[in-house]
Amino acid sequence: MRSGPEYDEVAKEIIQIYIDYDIISFPLKLKKICIKLGVSLVPYSKYTDDEVDLLNKRSSKGFFVRGTCEREARIYYNDLGITKEEMRFTIAHELKHYVDNENEEDLDSDDLADYFARYFLCPVPYLIVKGIVEPNDIAIHCKVSPAAASYASSNIKNRMKWYGSKLFDYELPLIKLLAPEEYHVYQRAQ
Repeated sequence: MRSGPEYDEVAKEIIQIYIDYDIISFPLKLKKICIKLGVSLVPYSKYTDDEVDLLNKRSSKGFFVRGTCEREARIYYNDLGITKEEMRFTIAHELKHYVDNENEEDLDSDDLADYFARYFLCPVPYLIVKGIVEPNDIAIHCKVSPAAASYASSNIKNRMKWYGSKLFDYELPLIKLLAPEEYHVYQRAQ
C-alpha cells in the first residue's frame, strides 16, 4: 500500500498535463492527447495473427516502448476483443509509463499507472464540482468501464465523507481550466 502523498504527486502531475496541453473536454480524446505528448499509438490489429500472438505474449493489454533517436515513443495496445473503455484505460495506464519515462520491468509502478489512468480519465475534483458522482453517470461522461466508474465513484464518496466538497489548493487550477463557472462560484464560497 502506498502513502497518500504518492497519489497526490500523481494527481498533481496529471493536473499539470491537463494545463500544459490545454485538455478541456470530455471524454478525453486520447489519440489527440498522445499526439500532443509525442507518443505514437499502435493497435495490435495492425499486425498479422502471428505477430499479434507475440504481442499478446508480451502483454495481453498493451505496453510502452521508449523512443529512440530514429523513432518516437510508442504505446502498443490490444484493440482486439476488448471494449473501447478497456482500450482507453490501457492507453492511459501506458501514458503514465511514458510521461515518467519508466522501465517496462518496473512492475512496482503499475499500481501508480492504474491510479494515473483512473484519475486522468476521471479527475475526481472535476467530477465533484460537476456533481457527477454516480458510477453510471461517470461511465457515460468519461467513457470508462463500469469498474473504473465504480472506483471513481467510491473515491468521490470517500473523499466527500472526509472533506465534503472542499478542493485542495493544487486542484484549483484544474477546476479553473475545466469548469470556470464552478471555479468562480467555489472561489466566492471560500
